[in-house]
Amino acid sequence: IGSIENALKRLNLNYKIMFAGDIDPFCKSSYFSNYDIDDTRWHNDITEFSGKNFKGNIDLLVGGSPCQAFSMVGNRKGFEDARGTLFYEFARIIDETNPKVFIYENVKGLINHDKGRTWAIVKRIFKNLGYKIFFRTLNSKDYGIPQHRDRIFVVGFRDQKTCFKFPCKIPLKVKMSDFLEDT
Repeated sequence: IGSIENALKRLNLNYKIMFAGDIDPFCKSSYFSNYDIDDTRWHNDITEFSGKNFKGNIDLLVGGSPCQAFSMVGNRKGFEDARGTLFYEFARIIDETNPKVFIYENVKGLINHDKGRTWAIVKRIFKNLGYKIFFRTLNSKDYGIPQHRDRIFVVGFRDQKTCFKFPCKIPLKVKMSDFLEDT
């Protein structure tokens, strides 16, 4: 919850959260405890959210869609699962806001779901929205987080001339026990 905001804060970058949302009320509570946002900029249901008022005012849009529909440990119903269709809502928000850059995250199972056909649809939609995309499966343990978590990251740039390289791996300096409380 709010990992990109945490990164921006750690990097001491000047940023403003234009909007955020999640259907889970516990996510909202956690987010509000950690980030400067008010209720007017929070949405509980992406299907009822419009990004049209933000068109041209978003530099970076970050999000994803529920992963259960594509996960290797789920039923893998893809776009036949209502949660899987929420990818189209993320694409709609890209279209409505027209950010300079977007980052989309999901499970690596998205790539091989339905013999790669689902992934082909996702790539085509991002490209049809006018973005040059770069994608890679990354594992959080290779980027300073003590958790084995493979995810696909798609970074899309409105500027078609953009060159982009994913960051190099960094050594793990903390252990999970560093985050746990003693009881």
